[in-house]
Amino acid sequence: MMEVLFRMSKIQETLCESALNSTELLKELENYDLLIYDSGAFCAALIGELLKVQRVELFPYPPNSPDAFYHMIPSPISYVPQLPTGFTDKMTYMERLTNLGSYIGERLFLSIVYNRPMNALKMRYNITAERSFEEAVADVELLLIMADFALEYPQPLLPGHIMVGPLNVKDAQPLPPDLEEFVSNSRGHGFIIVSFGSMVASILPKEKVDMLAEAFGKVKQKVVWRLKGYIPSSLHSNIKAVQWLPQNDLLAHKDIKAFVSHVGHNSLYESAYHGVPVVAFPLGGDQDSNAKKAEHLGLGLSVDHKKCSAQQLFKTIETVVGEPQFQTKAMHISRLLKDRRYTPLQETCNWIEYVVRHGGAQHLRAQVFNIPWYQYYLLDVMAFLVAIVTLVIMVIRFICRCLCRICCKKGDIKTKEE
Repeated sequence: MMEVLFRMSKIQETLCESALNSTELLKELENYDLLIYDSGAFCAALIGELLKVQRVELFPYPPNSPDAFYHMIPSPISYVPQLPTGFTDKMTYMERLTNLGSYIGERLFLSIVYNRPMNALKMRYNITAERSFEEAVADVELLLIMADFALEYPQPLLPGHIMVGPLNVKDAQPLPPDLEEFVSNSRGHGFIIVSFGSMVASILPKEKVDMLAEAFGKVKQKVVWRLKGYIPSSLHSNIKAVQWLPQNDLLAHKDIKAFVSHVGHNSLYESAYHGVPVVAFPLGGDQDSNAKKAEHLGLGLSVDHKKCSAQQLFKTIETVVGEPQFQTKAMHISRLLKDRRYTPLQETCNWIEYVVRHGGAQHLRAQVFNIPWYQYYLLDVMAFLVAIVTLVIMVIRFICRCLCRICCKKGDIKTKEE
């Protein structure tokens, strides 16, 4: 995992250097009034700094993810679990201790893996040398968070942090005729869909694919499986393997029963939005945390991809499909996600127009971005209090020693007189 993250950092650095060297790209962007970008595009902050253009950032993660550090999203360690820990908001003493370690470790990791190379690029291209890369990333008019507290643990946000909801969800479109015919011919059992994301669909080991095929062949439902690369030669007749599937439209279908998913951020929200229970099959990254969150919320059950057998996966699917509480909870969360005045896309557009109309949104920017870290954590105040307490203890100790000496001298005088 660490190797992958370091590699991604190197890719970011290479792409950023190419963008900063592209005079054509920079010339094209210099006439824009507002730069809107995804949080994963680290170089966008440097380009915005270089061109001195206002920025709005789309944050496609939960508000307790590591990238939230850049924007000082409040994250009280006592009840807001750090994303990599997989904890819920009800933590034991040891979990809170681990949560603190994760909080510190994530900040150090970001500093080493991303901040150092980006700061080096910043200095090399003479981009606002008086500010660090972290300060450049944080200097946005608004942070539009693509999440909803219907699925996230409650935590405080600053005024410039807006939860707009998941932008990837939308109303369903008709299915392609071949898919519609396949899922409709389920004899009342419905169907499930299987997708492990675009990055994993073609790299699952052969043994893992065979295990999955065996499990899916046992279920009563039809199975639409997004699968690239190796495809078992003897797939059961209830399985349809496709290289691409209209995931949103299938999840909105009336006959859908469950979603076997890696539970990436977008997939989890699509499933919840349409009220579909999940069988979580996390493969790494934030997916383990999402799987535990889905279980905690009652959206479904999770299996360990390293230890899972075909029989165990089959039984888990049977449980999620057969026990009504998962469907009930999924529908409840779906209603919460949909119960909003504007759709996520409309709300995002409204806030972007707000920034354009008013020439920015700096009045929503908290003072936290302008104070040093030791003030943010009140270390200077604590140091003063410790100094006062230490001084009081030293004074009391000095007085006690003086009193002891006086008492001892009086005792010596009495002894001599006797």
